[in-house]
Amino acid sequence: MEKIRGQRSARDKASPEFWDRWWEKSSLPDPIDPHRPGLKNYPFRRFHQYFERLFRGGHTDFMEMIEVGCAQSVYLPYFAKQFGYKASGIDRSETGCKAARALLQREGIRGDIYCADFFRAPEQLLRRFDVVVSFGVVEHFEPTAEAVRAMASLLKPEGRMISSVPNLTGLLGKYQSLLDWNIYSVHVPLSRQSLASAHREAGLEIERCEYFLPINLEVLNVESWARGFPSWFINRSHGAISRALWFVDDHLVRIPPNRWTSPYIICVARRPPGWK
Repeated sequence: MEKIRGQRSARDKASPEFWDRWWEKSSLPDPIDPHRPGLKNYPFRRFHQYFERLFRGGHTDFMEMIEVGCAQSVYLPYFAKQFGYKASGIDRSETGCKAARALLQREGIRGDIYCADFFRAPEQLLRRFDVVVSFGVVEHFEPTAEAVRAMASLLKPEGRMISSVPNLTGLLGKYQSLLDWNIYSVHVPLSRQSLASAHREAGLEIERCEYFLPINLEVLNVESWARGFPSWFINRSHGAISRALWFVDDHLVRIPPNRWTSPYIICVARRPPGWK
């Protein structure tokens, strides 16, 4: 982001207050155990298989990774323990950063958490990292390419960026807009093509960009609903439907990831040597 350093050049659809309220009401999640059996853990097992294939053949021990949007992150301890990355994180929410530090401490992982705006990242973070990851970040900014460019400023030349976003352009997006418009409205719905295009526009070279998992209704939120039976029923039914389809996908026949029902899109790209 050297050429736009010092200024925000993308509009953030979610305010800092939105995220502080979000993390204040969230308890610390369980750690990721990619080897734990059971349908509840199915998405994490599939994510682990994906990252094993992605990092295969690479010497990831002691390489540096940073997660952008690391508030309350279970991924930083996971990447450190499973792949040996020296993990760091950056997030502008004080509450979220405190939770991220607590999770690292709980897992006995040393890591640096920077409470800062990634558009104005501390100087010592620029051009430093072998891998930059984000889970549900770039879709909160428009234009998306400027958020991608800001993250790419943290990469070494030839460094790799992994961006995962919710798939809100298919049926799940329409369903989310009906369930809770307040949640839907802080997202920019991105398709596989538009996510890849944003990375190219930011000057990165695409390795792969694809829909991930056949379905996961548990990514949908009803946060504006009052606590009670309706919200409980929706959450439980989403879990039951998802697990039934995961069982089919895992034990009977593979359900191809697709633009209509897949919950995630993952883009993997590299920063070319001459990137500006």
